[in-house]
Amino acid sequence: MSTRIGGVNVKFTGELGDGFEEAFSGLFARRYLPDVEDGSGEPQVVVERFRGDGFRVFSAVYDHLGRDEYKIESRVPSAYGNEAPIFFILQAAARAGAKTGRMFITDSVGVVTPSGKAVLFVGYPHTGKSTMSVLALASGMPVLSTENTIVEVRDEKLYIVGGTEVLVYDPRIEGIYDVDVPYDEQTRSGYRIKDLRNDSHRKKLLKRGVEIDMMVVLHAAFNCMEASFSRIKGRKVRKTLWYFSTALMKGLDYYEPAPLHVPVSDEISRNLRLFLETASENYSGRMFEAFGNHRAVFERVVEMELSEGEE
Repeated sequence: MSTRIGGVNVKFTGELGDGFEEAFSGLFARRYLPDVEDGSGEPQVVVERFRGDGFRVFSAVYDHLGRDEYKIESRVPSAYGNEAPIFFILQAAARAGAKTGRMFITDSVGVVTPSGKAVLFVGYPHTGKSTMSVLALASGMPVLSTENTIVEVRDEKLYIVGGTEVLVYDPRIEGIYDVDVPYDEQTRSGYRIKDLRNDSHRKKLLKRGVEIDMMVVLHAAFNCMEASFSRIKGRKVRKTLWYFSTALMKGLDYYEPAPLHVPVSDEISRNLRLFLETASENYSGRMFEAFGNHRAVFERVVEMELSEGEE
């Protein structure tokens, strides 16, 4: 039996039996790991675990018999205590996914608008992604991903086919924007947690994939009044998406003691090139930088989507 993470089969071996493997299905891990479920078939990643007090990767072999193999020392993963194994597995899955054309997009959320197509919001931390998700849920729009999104190329378009399912957001959103989204738990800091795992409609949408019609790089804040947009075209589309599509694989999402420097295989290079060329050729002019108030940005994006669908 293996664990499937973002469509990648990960097999754990070694010293198990203490809850190590099960921890990757927990609520905290699923904030960062997309689509965690039971897997089947040949593993694409094999992790041999040895019990220890810290965390370290002391052996990494890439593309051996078509899979990546790691040996690690680690305690059981836990929030606030031992988070490194979660981000290591995310990096390993992102590399394996890229070999099959499944790009793990960091710092991103996917929302399905009334047009039936998706908007992919990307942005650095605290630029408004979770707020966009809350506003979408409050408006009855499906949220496909909450932190990391899986995108693949189909027929010269980009499709969202997976993503994280645990939304964490600032409770101030409720008062500032007068929205009420039922939540499941709270973090130690009082942030709301909404688990979308049992949303059957979301699962159906992801199973067939949802075409991305627009991409938005967010620069939103509570204390702004209006919203303004700037189109992104040509090389800047590729330059912007290069960071968001390679960050997880390259270990830019930090974990202790230091992320791995993983090699980029010919397969990965080809798939990255196809992804970036598809984005540049087909989304030049459909990608925007958005500045201003969260709600104003969100409403303007929905308006743009609907007007595009009517043309």
